[in-house]
Amino acid sequence: MDGSARAVPYAMITAIRLCRSRNRFKVIVQPDGQPAIAISNQYYLSGCECEDRSRQYATFVRILHFHLKSKSATTYMCGKHLHRLIGWACGLVVLSFIAAFVLEYYNLNPFSTWGVALLFSAFSLLILVALNWGRMPNIYNPDQIPFQFLPQ
Repeated sequence: MDGSARAVPYAMITAIRLCRSRNRFKVIVQPDGQPAIAISNQYYLSGCECEDRSRQYATFVRILHFHLKSKSATTYMCGKHLHRLIGWACGLVVLSFIAAFVLEYYNLNPFSTWGVALLFSAFSLLILVALNWGRMPNIYNPDQIPFQFLPQ
């Protein structure tokens, strides 16, 4: 977003998504029929400097949830988008099969090509799940905001 202020009535908000990446927290507010609004705990000053506004962000998110639960039929989601995780999973499986066939081509594969491909796929999918364990897509109740999506 360009940093300009927008006013959206609570009744027009259809979805809330909480996201997190390391120390960057973000809430995406989806008004009905309008572009989504992304609000972060980081405020960018001039010259690529970043100011941490985690306290203000956490307060805003809690107050937003408090007001929305009685004024809107909002869907509350947190975590990564499921289609992105599925895309990563498919890409890792394809790369695993390519690696297994390359090993077979150079006669470096001591086992079955399909077995190695499945083993590589399972291993890479386990790593994908482990790296995204705390950020898996989920639906939550506005009274129970997941603590891992709010700065402490």
